[in-house]
Amino acid sequence: MARLARKAAESGVAAIVFPELCVTGYTCGDLFFRDEFLDSAEKALADFANATADLPTVSIVGFPEKSGPAIYNSAAVVFAGKVAGIVRKRCLPTYREYYEARQFTPAPRGEPPKVFKVGGLCFCVEICEDLWAAVPPSSLAAANGVDIVFNLSASTDYLGKSARRREMVHQQSQRLGCAYAMACAGIGESSSDAVFGGDSMIAVAGRIAADSGLFAGESSRVDAVVDVDALRYRRRSATSMAAAEKVAEIVTIDAKLPEAEPSEISRSPFLDEFGEPNWHRDILAIQAAALARRMESAHSEKLVVGVSGGADSALALLGAAAAIDRLSFPRENLIAVVMPGFGSTGHTQSTAAELGRAVGATCRVVDICESCRRHLADIGHDEATHDIAYENVQARMRTMVLMDVANMERALVVGTGDLSEIALGWNTYNGDHMSMYQLNCSVPKTMVLGALKLVAEESAEPLRSILNGIANAPITPELVPGAAANDSEARLGPYELHDFFLFHYLAKGADADKLLALACTAFKGIYPDETVAKALQTFLRRFRQAQYKRNCVPDGPKITFSLSPRADWRMPSDIVQSQDL
Repeated sequence: MARLARKAAESGVAAIVFPELCVTGYTCGDLFFRDEFLDSAEKALADFANATADLPTVSIVGFPEKSGPAIYNSAAVVFAGKVAGIVRKRCLPTYREYYEARQFTPAPRGEPPKVFKVGGLCFCVEICEDLWAAVPPSSLAAANGVDIVFNLSASTDYLGKSARRREMVHQQSQRLGCAYAMACAGIGESSSDAVFGGDSMIAVAGRIAADSGLFAGESSRVDAVVDVDALRYRRRSATSMAAAEKVAEIVTIDAKLPEAEPSEISRSPFLDEFGEPNWHRDILAIQAAALARRMESAHSEKLVVGVSGGADSALALLGAAAAIDRLSFPRENLIAVVMPGFGSTGHTQSTAAELGRAVGATCRVVDICESCRRHLADIGHDEATHDIAYENVQARMRTMVLMDVANMERALVVGTGDLSEIALGWNTYNGDHMSMYQLNCSVPKTMVLGALKLVAEESAEPLRSILNGIANAPITPELVPGAAANDSEARLGPYELHDFFLFHYLAKGADADKLLALACTAFKGIYPDETVAKALQTFLRRFRQAQYKRNCVPDGPKITFSLSPRADWRMPSDIVQSQDL
């Protein structure tokens, strides 16, 4: 940090802001409770101040502040070797992947925002979630003529998040008639359940003047020249900026408003919510950044992926290949393992092998049939009985093969299961449910298929044909001989219905009645209402029954929604269940 501050000062930078909790890192969890950790952070802040004492630059630095029994998520304004002031975070996110209230205390209620004036510059500081509040601290400080707002952020990244964050910064700078500089935590943070893309930016009066983009590394430092006099003129000419802060008056009107009937409802809500331009590339970029970070932390240079010839393993293989490329390792370090079982067809197995070769992976074929037969015999199971044990012994055998190959190669096993399967519990506990890093865990089936088609359009042969063939093939786990017995959608219902239910359940909080009404409207003329109702019943039943699996899922990056108990969804696995849950 001191080196970057000095480099910035040499470039003529007057003020620099670092990411949230940058002295320690944001993703330290319960380490924030420990005295030795907090003492080290305090010393590091003093060391930074001493190292930059001769610079004519103001630095805004994030650190955990110990104050009596409380720990604050704070920002220190450092200048001339001293901490000139401290700003504490007001709004602590405790939802989805965030749980800051576990470790931190919010700024004391009623504590006014601080405004700093130095060298003719007037600025205020807010920290990450403060900007997302209904009334950000910077809005309260605006009447004091703030020229610049500095925001220390550790905002996670998933599909569409960058665009929303950018819009927030853009709007706040426009609303306050000032500059807004945000520094986001980057890929050096832990990627256990989410990815930090280092998306830093500066907006000036509603215009993005500088933007690092996602996953830029240390080059994510951005700077901009701000015409402070022009901003002050703009604020003076907008007389509402000087209006005094007022407390809202609550006016209650006793009335019943008409309820509108839904008209046109999208059948692809995940794409509407997260389908920014080039979203398929963003998926691979997030997967690559997250997996590369995990490989570095595990000191591993190889990856193992079980490739079945299906869509999920195809996308995981592409993401793993992107991670290998990101670390500049040879593609041969990616090991694609094809494992024919009782229900495997020659077509899917040859497709799996062709896909592995097309991406430049090292391909291995391990036939698990004989191993599974011996195991079934060992436990006294008749191979002719095609029950759940018959199916699951294959999934668990494949996982054991992958884990053992990974141990032999000092590699990581990359999980392939998608968000839809995790929601429905359509995986084998301690089988394909388990891996060393779950790459597709936040990508629903419909987006997996869509991403493969878009990647295919941008690929040369033979990869183009292979991916198109996979994306258009029936969805099947191939655990039982015979095509009919392996059709997942025949057993579960259409995945586009399940993804529709999942989105509105997670994002909109829709109950069973509303889910049914929305789906019947959206899919009118495509599926009979009876089919929709049956699929919904399956979704609700399987979703609540599968929580015990989700309570112990491996780490994996958040891209849309995450059902990890460490991220977007927490629920007891033994809850007393109702139909409308």
